[in-house]
Amino acid sequence: MNKDNQNIIDVNNINENINMSEDKETKDKVNTNENHSQKRKRGRPPYLVTSDSRNQVYNLSIVGTRYEDIALVLGISDDTLTKYYKPELEKGRIEANAAVAGTLFEKAKQGDTSSMIFWLKTRAQWSEKNTTELTGEGGAPINIKVITGIEWKNINSNFLRDKKWLMNITLPLVL
Repeated sequence: MNKDNQNIIDVNNINENINMSEDKETKDKVNTNENHSQKRKRGRPPYLVTSDSRNQVYNLSIVGTRYEDIALVLGISDDTLTKYYKPELEKGRIEANAAVAGTLFEKAKQGDTSSMIFWLKTRAQWSEKNTTELTGEGGAPINIKVITGIEWKNINSNFLRDKKWLMNITLPLVL
């Protein structure tokens, strides 16, 4: 054999080796998939949303049922409820608020004073605020004097000296 023939044979061997390794990888992948399907799946199965559950969520939401209570009815967590049913929850909440606001607005237009007051406080930012301002004499600022311990003793003794009648009070002794 000459050199050129040796190169051709080596190339053929390489091609055969590549084909064999590709077949082996394909077989390994098939075996891995078979083993994987035979293994026990972990975790919870995914939650399945049905049209009946969507209607149920919407109907409960439109009458103002809390999200926590809707989740209890469906037997799922609050997070799962908002993950899968957010459009139904929002649509129901908006429609419920709109219906109540419409009724309130009609009552306010008919002259119901409490409805008018509530509407104006919530929608027109009206408020009833009582403010108390403290001022000194003649509207001047209040003067605050910080008293130290020594000054307090002097004030306390002067106070007691002026109130001598307090010293003559006899309190009953209770045992």
